[in-house]
Amino acid sequence: MKSNTYHRTVFTLLIALFMLGCAHQEPISPQQTDGMVVAAHPQAAELGYDILKAGGNAVDAAVGTAIALSVVEPHASGLGGGGGMLIYLNDQDKLTYINYYPQTGAVPPDTFISRTDAHTADAVLVPGTVAGLSMALSLYGTMSWEDILLLSIDRLKAGFIIDSKFNKVILDSYEVLMEYTETSDIFLNEMLPFEVGDTLFNEPAMKTLQVLADEGPDAFYSGEIADSIVAVITRYGGTITKSDLAAFQAFEVEPLKGFYRDKQIVSAPPPQSGITLLEILNILENEDLAELGNYVSNDATLHLVAEAVKLGYADRREYLEDPRFSEIPVIPLISDEYAAERHSLITAHGLTNTDSTNTYPGSLDRASQDPIDDPNGSTTHLSIIDKDGNAVSLTQTLSYYWGSGISTGGFLLNNGMTSFSGGDGVNAIEPNKQPRSTISPTFIFHGEDLYLVIGTPGGGRIPGTMVQVITNILDYGIDPVEANMIPRFYSRDNNIQLKVESRFSEAVLEKLVKRGHKVEILAEVDSYFGGVHLIMIDPVTGTLTGSADPRRSGVVAGQ
Repeated sequence: MKSNTYHRTVFTLLIALFMLGCAHQEPISPQQTDGMVVAAHPQAAELGYDILKAGGNAVDAAVGTAIALSVVEPHASGLGGGGGMLIYLNDQDKLTYINYYPQTGAVPPDTFISRTDAHTADAVLVPGTVAGLSMALSLYGTMSWEDILLLSIDRLKAGFIIDSKFNKVILDSYEVLMEYTETSDIFLNEMLPFEVGDTLFNEPAMKTLQVLADEGPDAFYSGEIADSIVAVITRYGGTITKSDLAAFQAFEVEPLKGFYRDKQIVSAPPPQSGITLLEILNILENEDLAELGNYVSNDATLHLVAEAVKLGYADRREYLEDPRFSEIPVIPLISDEYAAERHSLITAHGLTNTDSTNTYPGSLDRASQDPIDDPNGSTTHLSIIDKDGNAVSLTQTLSYYWGSGISTGGFLLNNGMTSFSGGDGVNAIEPNKQPRSTISPTFIFHGEDLYLVIGTPGGGRIPGTMVQVITNILDYGIDPVEANMIPRFYSRDNNIQLKVESRFSEAVLEKLVKRGHKVEILAEVDSYFGGVHLIMIDPVTGTLTGSADPRRSGVVAGQ
């Protein structure tokens, strides 16, 4: 094996070459006092930052930013979906989590929705976004619901410009958008895709936001908006009723806590996947990653991380569901003892079978694949810190891109029913139940001080992508902007396939094949691998450094 110095040199050269083609984001100055917002669209991030500059706190800014994303990034999240908000209140030293993920209503017995039914009314869960955002604001915000809605309307009423990434999403989802009149009337231009540079006006969404401003969040669950949701779902054969909507409640829970190296990790509790993130990191803590060398230049490190991710995902599949319906062995799964046991299954050559010690032969597959064809590529994430050190890490979703494809009042309805498992075992469909989700909004603390606010979209890739970015920052000391640009990969459960961005060297990929992986090469910078939005706080100077993932259309507002 070559020396660690060699690996670091190769890795540094690879990053330098890639950075030549990327706009470098300079860290915020220590004198900045307004805070920072990192989100998936400029208009949304700027609205959140304006709220901070006007004296609002991180929760106020998060609510405004999330509402704006419902309009300017409608395919990824919105009022018809749900998510989770991780909150840190600096002056109170308080951590809390608002769970507003969608859930079932009074579903008929033996219901199961396959992915082939993803774009139907049967796939829709009761949305949670409005309930969750309004709950967070009422408990921990400083501004009124009405004021934030009116600010959002004022910022969004002129529409938004179609960029190349949104144009691609429309082109790749054209058939879905054509399927329902309410959707095609807004998101297609006379039944043709909007082109780059066009402006999309969503007047129905502005009317919906105005109703919410005038009548409050209850209008969504028991008023005229609820009536329109039930009407469109019924029209297309779904079963959600107004009683189902009225019964929905977001809820506040304790976040999940663990440690990696010398840092505390705080993340989303079950049925979201902070538990999976913590388990994978615990497995990796059995190795000295810094000594091994970075996975960009060292196939042994990449193999190790990929196999650890697979083990974490296998336990997620085996145990994770809505904890209101069964007891989840949280403490055992994130214990050091269990991590050591799982780590012992990983061998240097051959893939880890998560049910046994069998291995598989590998191969190298250069067949192209459009990642947006993958149904789990949806979701959005935003990270916020205000002038007082309060923070929010928020991830929300429609499940797949464009959710069910059905819309009403200018917003799309989710297709979260597809996230349940078949049969009557773990994660089975039951009334008033949330499906498990990969969303993992996270904080990392250095001692008593907040160090990193981080999260990502990306469907099934979320925990693995988070592990890659976190280890690059914590194990290798890489700047957060550069860490966000490092090539990514994805492995899962017993799947032999290892998907990678094409910026990995031929030598590393060929060695992975010899270790047993079937390598599939995607684009250089591929949205398949998420869109990490993060903020780092320098523990000495307090300087903020924000990074918006180049794989999506995000920006940093406040630097």
